[in-house]
Amino acid sequence: MFASVTCLDGAFGLLEKGCRPVPGGLAGLIKTAAIEWPQVLCRAIDVSPDWRDSDRLAAQILAALGAGDPDGRIEIGLCPDLPQNTAYRLELEPAPCPEGSAPLNPRDVVVITGGARGVTARVAMALAEAFRPALILLGRSPLPVPEPEWLAHVHEPSEMKQAILHNELSGQASPKELESAYRRHLANREIRKTLDAIRSTGARVEYHAADVRQATALSRILETVRTVHGPITAVIHGAGVLEDRLILDKTPEQFAAVFDTKVAGFESLLAATRKDPLRHIVCFSSITARIGNRGQADYAMANEVLNKMAHRESFLRKECRVVSINWGPWDGGMVGDLLRREFKRSGVCLIPIETGAQSLLRELQAGPGAPIEVVIGAGFSHPESLKQAQSPETLSLSIKREIDIARYPILEAHILNGKPVVPFALITEWLGHGALHENPGLQLSGLDDIRLLKGIRLDDGKKTIRLMTGKTRKNGPDFEMDIEIRDGFKDGKEIIHTRARAVLSNELAAAPEFDFSRYLDKSHSYSRPMEEVYDKILFHGNALKGLRRILSLSPRAIVAELASAPPPDQWTTEPLRSRWIGDPLVLDAAFQMAIVWCFEQKGMLSLPTFGASYRQYCSRFPEQGVTAVLEIRQAGQNKMLGDFTFLDARHGVIARLTGYEAVMDTALTKAFKNGPEPRAPVILRRISDPSSF
Repeated sequence: MFASVTCLDGAFGLLEKGCRPVPGGLAGLIKTAAIEWPQVLCRAIDVSPDWRDSDRLAAQILAALGAGDPDGRIEIGLCPDLPQNTAYRLELEPAPCPEGSAPLNPRDVVVITGGARGVTARVAMALAEAFRPALILLGRSPLPVPEPEWLAHVHEPSEMKQAILHNELSGQASPKELESAYRRHLANREIRKTLDAIRSTGARVEYHAADVRQATALSRILETVRTVHGPITAVIHGAGVLEDRLILDKTPEQFAAVFDTKVAGFESLLAATRKDPLRHIVCFSSITARIGNRGQADYAMANEVLNKMAHRESFLRKECRVVSINWGPWDGGMVGDLLRREFKRSGVCLIPIETGAQSLLRELQAGPGAPIEVVIGAGFSHPESLKQAQSPETLSLSIKREIDIARYPILEAHILNGKPVVPFALITEWLGHGALHENPGLQLSGLDDIRLLKGIRLDDGKKTIRLMTGKTRKNGPDFEMDIEIRDGFKDGKEIIHTRARAVLSNELAAAPEFDFSRYLDKSHSYSRPMEEVYDKILFHGNALKGLRRILSLSPRAIVAELASAPPPDQWTTEPLRSRWIGDPLVLDAAFQMAIVWCFEQKGMLSLPTFGASYRQYCSRFPEQGVTAVLEIRQAGQNKMLGDFTFLDARHGVIARLTGYEAVMDTALTKAFKNGPEPRAPVILRRISDPSSF
């Protein structure tokens, strides 16, 4: 059981009594906990301050804690004037968008937090097009500056990065440094574009770099605004940051960054405009506050507090329209490509950015006294359907491991930018083990949708990972299971390292036919010795030198002979199994083939990011090694797409990896060659008699 008891007004602040808002955030924590901990009974109980009979109140709380709810509702409000054994429950009520007169005019001064990019930028543009008020945009990005001439006419991301690398970073930068510089220039460009677009409508606009949590600095900025444009008549608080991480893993610093940007930022904004004749106050809250969301306890709590603050402010400002909009996810802003794909997989509809902006304009047409807490989303009609859509299958802990060089000496052969990094090939072996661990008796047929979201890098010498598995489900003759590797990320930017869908079966499928002769192109034989390949191109140490010989390399394919992996106990002191499920050295050497092809054909190095489908047709890889064919499907400026086929000595197919994607980047050269000085190899021996030491 996990419960909170607050004392707002017995109805979570909805009885318009101007209650204290901050304790209301606990309901957001409880609703998120219910998603992250499905085995725990979670209840958020709010009691009225009017209770005088403490014995009766205690009995009511006890009953609420033990009450089952077939609808799965978590929030329970207790008031003394309600009949015995009855309570308030919160329900969403469908309602049409408001209609009314124009809420703003060119004389209005509107302050918008959240910057001049993404969602808030489009909202500002919609306001400018409709009403042409003075718009004051506040964001964390620096003030925009003119672009350098060498960048002004470059637009493709890869071309921008190349221009930045050669003109600003002198051709030498780590991938992280290059990405940081690229994002800085991109933000500058987007802000300039937003301001120019708003000015083209005839509206006045200013951008100020500001941390909305800093009340004194914010007050100074707004005082300057009043001097130039007059008193502020509307505020829209859209600022927010995400630091997604499970409740058990979240740090106080991550919580503070998320919570304070929303709550302290809104407090600063209200304090700085307390004497202004505000007619509109809009909070950008989130559906996460209403139903919770996995990994977003801090975000749910912060937005739930925003909801309560809006109720309190409506009580203090009777003539002002105050609304806290609990938005569903927008197709833009903090929803990047990765999260967009995850929402699609989970059945969550995204709000088109134009539709969202127009919804805000409609909401501004409502007058004082209209509902204060509003949910706006796409593709839903009932809160339970929202909850089901936005809450993907809960995964449970299968294995927890601490990874370091002592336990995994193989990592000394896989150093990038001076730090040990777990090979993608070894990660896939762990994914397969997680699936089989939960399903004894079945065999691993393959993995689908293998996504490397964030590499497992040992920045501090070690990393703790958790192998998470979902429920096994039937899919035709096979079985499927979602599986993820979590933890070990830095600064809370991503809670998932790798995700895949395991495919299990009672027996392995028959191997497909494959014409090996079509790919062994003798006119494109490869002459570079393997010693030179590992010295000049690849970064792998001795234990991962799995490329024995490259037979041919052409614009459409590369063919090579690969070594098989030694037993698991030669790579780690804590093997999960006595023998490999697949062959991590063969798979890693295949990725090395891709690196060599990218280097020879495109002049860039590459790293794996995705595999659409891996299928294995043998229970054990040949010990004498395999032959691999990489057929190139597509190779653009920064991405290569291809299919691997693995063959035994008779050129029979033993496994295939299709839809393999690798990112290509010139900046990887420094990362590949920035390893430690050579050192003596680590040798593992089993000692049965400790006295032999």
